[in-house]
Amino acid sequence: MARTAAPRGRGRPRAGEELDVSRLLAGALDAFADKGYDGMSVRELSRRLGVSHALLTARFGSKEGLWFAAMEYALAWLESSWRQLAETPELDDLEALRQGIIRQVSFSAAHPQVSRIMSHEGAIDSARVRFVVDRFVNPLRALVEERLDRLIADGRIRSMPYATLHYLVVQGAAAPFACPVEAGLLGAAQPSGPDDVRRHAETVADLLIAGLSSLPPLPLDAPGEGH
Repeated sequence: MARTAAPRGRGRPRAGEELDVSRLLAGALDAFADKGYDGMSVRELSRRLGVSHALLTARFGSKEGLWFAAMEYALAWLESSWRQLAETPELDDLEALRQGIIRQVSFSAAHPQVSRIMSHEGAIDSARVRFVVDRFVNPLRALVEERLDRLIADGRIRSMPYATLHYLVVQGAAAPFACPVEAGLLGAAQPSGPDDVRRHAETVADLLIAGLSSLPPLPLDAPGEGH
């Protein structure tokens, strides 16, 4: 009587077995978010991911190569989403900005590891932080600024430094997901499902849009004020 193969448990792939790359990249995000790039050794990465050091090196080249691949895996959908909004000319500029903020915050809820990783990386100059900025942030910034510039020129929003808007959305709005312990101590309940995430994202978007749309008052000595 033929034996039935035992269920496959977690562990290193057998010779010739295909790697589940998406699982490895998701696991790498978790690992780098927990300890940062420098704090995560290749040995511990291998242990966490259930593959040998040799397999990781063969697939990604190095620990840094795995870091790049994991961030590319996480950020590719977000890049596509922002581009779709930026390149939809029939969508009103202000609504496109609102939808982009909602999508960014929703992404942060789904991938809190990215915010944690960038908190590690953003404080030091390295090829890794430059990779994220050059590969994702700056190309998308150019697309977003096209709409922002039109809104400012039309008098619909106030001017704001791009970095200010970036950090309010990317880091500030993501903080409840990236820092759940601190958020809990502040009395913030963790979102229990997509509806909660959507409400948080829409609240953030509406507050930011309202603030941008509230044009600052003219100075008292402005021309036309009768002084």
